[in-house]
Amino acid sequence: MRTFEEIDADVTKASAKRDAEALLHLIVELDALATPKADALASNSRGWAFYLRSDYSAALEHYRHALALCEELGDRSGGAHVIASIGNVHWSTGDHPAALEHQHRALALLEELGKRRGVAYATENIGNVHWSTGDYPAALEHYHRALAILEELGDHSSVARVTGNIGNVHNRTGDYPAALEFYHRALDLHEDLGIRSGVATFTGNIGTVHDSTGDYPAAIEHFHRALALHEELGNRSGVAAATCNIVETYLRMGSDTEALALLATMDAMQIDSPDVRIGHEQHRATLQERNGDLDGAYVTLQRALSEAHDHNLRFFAADTHMALRDLAQKRNDFAAYIEHNNEYTRITEEINGKESTQKKMMQEAQREIAKQRSEHDKHLAVLHSTLPKHIADRIARGETVNDHYDNAAVIFLDIVGFTTISDQLSSTEVVRLLESVFTALDAVCKKHDVVKIKTIGDSYMAVAFPSSVPHSVRNDTSVPRSTRDDTSSLDLSSEERVIPSEARGVVLRAANAALDMLNAIADLPESLPESLRETLPSGLQVRIGLHIGAVTAGVIGTERMQYDVWGDTVNVASRMESTSLPGRIHASEAFAVLLSPSPSHLRERGTNTTSESNEGVPVIPSVSEENEGVPV
Repeated sequence: MRTFEEIDADVTKASAKRDAEALLHLIVELDALATPKADALASNSRGWAFYLRSDYSAALEHYRHALALCEELGDRSGGAHVIASIGNVHWSTGDHPAALEHQHRALALLEELGKRRGVAYATENIGNVHWSTGDYPAALEHYHRALAILEELGDHSSVARVTGNIGNVHNRTGDYPAALEFYHRALDLHEDLGIRSGVATFTGNIGTVHDSTGDYPAAIEHFHRALALHEELGNRSGVAAATCNIVETYLRMGSDTEALALLATMDAMQIDSPDVRIGHEQHRATLQERNGDLDGAYVTLQRALSEAHDHNLRFFAADTHMALRDLAQKRNDFAAYIEHNNEYTRITEEINGKESTQKKMMQEAQREIAKQRSEHDKHLAVLHSTLPKHIADRIARGETVNDHYDNAAVIFLDIVGFTTISDQLSSTEVVRLLESVFTALDAVCKKHDVVKIKTIGDSYMAVAFPSSVPHSVRNDTSVPRSTRDDTSSLDLSSEERVIPSEARGVVLRAANAALDMLNAIADLPESLPESLRETLPSGLQVRIGLHIGAVTAGVIGTERMQYDVWGDTVNVASRMESTSLPGRIHASEAFAVLLSPSPSHLRERGTNTTSESNEGVPVIPSVSEENEGVPV
């Protein structure tokens, strides 16, 4: 049989690790010794073991028995520690006045006896009570005082615990970066020391920060890890707290079905912690409200408020008053709204002080502004991914995009024989080919300041807009129109024709873009994966059509916005493309007139019935036949 001293040393280790199972085994050895000191230590250890398992009534019974034995033995130091433990039970059950009374009694005894470790513990416990009642400055003061003593004593397990408690204060006051810093530090210390109950606690606490900052997947992950550890350790209170946290996150996510199922699970639990009971009722009220039962939600929140007042849990009282205030507004109960708003404001100011409240309101406003800015940036990113940037910026400013341009050059392009090509490819290869083609064309458009409008199947549409501000008044005389008869060919030297410089700039950008598109498609097969290149027929060619004239441009749709262009100019450009030849650029006469006063690079194709004027249709030679660029 081992000596009392040997067992006592192991009890100290098991207590530091919060290992209830190990304590219960050691208690058997202490009972076998059957000495007054062993009996006192056994009763104290039973109290701690039952406390760790959240059986607070049993813990209180054994602690009181231990205190009586210590008094019989004249063990003032042991008695002081037991008094502090009794204070912890009162704290855990929400009896904060009794908790503070016992902790201050213990602190006075321990200071008198010069027990610095005990002084640190009692100081920490007082900090816990202040934290629960919402007196955060006092809580932080006591935690830092305790931490300094414990670090000096080299009490690593207690340092880990108090470090986490400091994180709790920062979490409750909304300083989430500081909370995460202290929580992770506490978690690392507990993991290094092998204290699994502490690992469970601070894993869950990290989850609460993620929940508060809106990272719900991370919150759920941490809560489930904490729940599994608490269940494994038999920690009833920890299981209830973790489950309550998961319910809250599900509610924030809008996963009401999952929240309701877990709420039913909690209904079957014995919940000893008043703050968890309050959270449980608050979550029930949220579900009732969402289901339209406003009166039921009001009754439920009143129960939560009564519990908060009974245990002097001012933070939870303020939180519940806020919920009742918001509910009163929905119930059109103006008197209740004023009552609960006043109580919420009063308690919040009592907790933090008026200056602190104002600071918190400013922080909340800043967070709201940051949230709105973040949502705006996300919205803008979505707009930029679907619309040209300058159009997306206008939409973001709340403008209605409905523009008219007198001179816009429209480009249409499609892949020659695409139906035949696609029949020889798998669906994956078809998508990969189109992605490669359109990516190459997008790069060309960006280079020449041409706006991609849309793709339909294997067709690609883009527009070169003038640099001037669009307007809503049509002016169809901006682009010279043909007035010749069918035998006059391209009368480009007529002095009566006035070529707007802006229109000429537009056609030059469109023409250079069209030529570069031919080049890009000609070079494309070399950059394709070998497997795709081998399945392509020899030579990948496109047809291009060009026309310039008046267009209307605007954004249509609400869920999936699309920037589009309409008008006869679009129709003519489309017909230019459909009547073009493989590897050629088919341009209308209007486009050719603006392209060059002496169009040596243009070849007249003959007449065509693409418009009512029956104008001649010139063709820009493909780059394989003409090495010179578009004349400037």
